[in-house]
Amino acid sequence: MTLTTSTDIQKKQYKIADIILQINYPIVLDLEKLLPTFRDFEWRDHSSNPVIQVNLTTDKAPVEPDMGMLRSDLSISWGDRFCFYEKEEGYITTIVNEQENELWYLYSERNFAQSTVYIPKSNDYEKSTVICWMLMMIFGQAALLHEIIMIHGSVINLKGQGIAFLGKSGTGKSTHSRLWLNHIAETSLLNDDNPAIRVTARGVLIYGTPWSGKTPCYKNEAILLKAFVRLQQAPENKFEALQGVKGFIAVLPSCSAIRWNKDLFAEMNTTLEKVIAKVPVGFLKCLPDQEAAQLCHDRIMDIAVK
Repeated sequence: MTLTTSTDIQKKQYKIADIILQINYPIVLDLEKLLPTFRDFEWRDHSSNPVIQVNLTTDKAPVEPDMGMLRSDLSISWGDRFCFYEKEEGYITTIVNEQENELWYLYSERNFAQSTVYIPKSNDYEKSTVICWMLMMIFGQAALLHEIIMIHGSVINLKGQGIAFLGKSGTGKSTHSRLWLNHIAETSLLNDDNPAIRVTARGVLIYGTPWSGKTPCYKNEAILLKAFVRLQQAPENKFEALQGVKGFIAVLPSCSAIRWNKDLFAEMNTTLEKVIAKVPVGFLKCLPDQEAAQLCHDRIMDIAVK
């Protein structure tokens, strides 16, 4: 599916994790206002072919009686306003708008390289929130074919190397990052929710992205990934190094991939195997205190050297 109206269409490109995302949009939309977190990622050298193209349109969504196989009707972000369908040729994502009288409608090809977002009647805040979320989902799937995985985690930059803290929502990833910022020298925050990792000739890189949850940290930077640490709340602080399959299993739940697309899921697993072969993984049972941050830091330095 593509835009049905070709007049007054503009385009912007963004470079995220070293691949180009192009957005084609009608001139009536103020994209800079709608996507403020993307500003530092804008790519002005349009000689590069985009890996991902997303069309934004205010045309009426092509809602049909048969939307395909319903794969999910519940979302952490959108609750029961959300539905995700699979069809033979692609995927359809719908979200009921805030007025509850129209649908946000996203159609994506099976590899997510081409998508179209149909925008319903909505205010600028809703447009910004939903479009940003849909772009994150599209990017997270399309990037898998390029040895890139988006992960759910908080990342500290320690002297130019990344430490990625993983865990279930509410575990305290952001809290642990703040402990490092407060108590470990030469640290800064790279991303607080949705960084991307990529296997490159230089090693495994971790990137800031336009998506960082509730923390305004949208850095267009890439650094070498030094370690993953999976967090779990506990009454005491204890660190364990995880090897091989244990490390893979610890990181896997934090990776973004639709389990129903076998090809993309297989690509993610293959990339993750390469990542785990190069990047140490730790498991930290911890309290939200300075001692936990210091223990984690010291043990990461130890396993990284080994």
